[in-house]
Amino acid sequence: MKRVPKGTSPRSLDSFKRASPRSTWDQMRSDALWGGKNAYAECRATSLSNQGGLCAYCEVDIRDSHPLKCRVEHFHPKADVSDDINWALEWANMLAVCAGGSRPELPEGVHYRQSIAENLSCDAHKDRMITTGKLAKTCEGLILNPLQIPAYPNLVAVSWTTGKLVANTQACDALDPWPGNQCGSLAELVNETIAVFNLNCDRLTSHRKLLVFDIERNKRKMRQDGLTADDAFATLARKYFAGRRWPAFFSTIRHCLGSAADAYLREAGYDG
Repeated sequence: MKRVPKGTSPRSLDSFKRASPRSTWDQMRSDALWGGKNAYAECRATSLSNQGGLCAYCEVDIRDSHPLKCRVEHFHPKADVSDDINWALEWANMLAVCAGGSRPELPEGVHYRQSIAENLSCDAHKDRMITTGKLAKTCEGLILNPLQIPAYPNLVAVSWTTGKLVANTQACDALDPWPGNQCGSLAELVNETIAVFNLNCDRLTSHRKLLVFDIERNKRKMRQDGLTADDAFATLARKYFAGRRWPAFFSTIRHCLGSAADAYLREAGYDG
């Protein structure tokens, strides 16, 4: 779970909003009169590009833009339409996310598991919690919005043995109190966010464990080749983070490489 930067809204979205400011999301997607279909496609593609090709919640790679694997999520309920704001068409309310294990018809892939409740994640699991009354529809302050997560420090840590995410307590405690936090401490808010999006389902933890194993194997090999620990970490940071198309499970890699990852990201101008 990382910061998601948000660039300027697509012109097609701005144009559609001027023509039909109170349209619903589904109305825009099916619209053929004011360019709604094109606006939807641009919102999806631009969000994905801003996010470096990763799901805003679990950080799996969705850059192939498969229509069933990548969709637009509204952090604030898109059904909330008032005179002041139409959340369905609000650019700052849109995130590109994966299917969250909710599409059993998708072909088996690297992050596939049987489509059951325990393996749902991201907005699919969040929606399930809302429909079962376990989470309020308006969940600001109850979970973190990726658009508001700081670029530094990394707020999550990963268990090298289980692949599970947990709040990076030291990093959380170093930050000022989180505005509107209804969970007590920032660490508690991070852990609640992990739970709501079910980021520790077996479908995700199993692949984090494989990634951690690969990183540790590379560290050992570089040490055997004569590199110092600092040089090995710096080399791996360049390997994983070079370019703007971020690797899947970005925050896991960042945690495993520690200060070397942050040093490289700062030098590269990373802001999400």
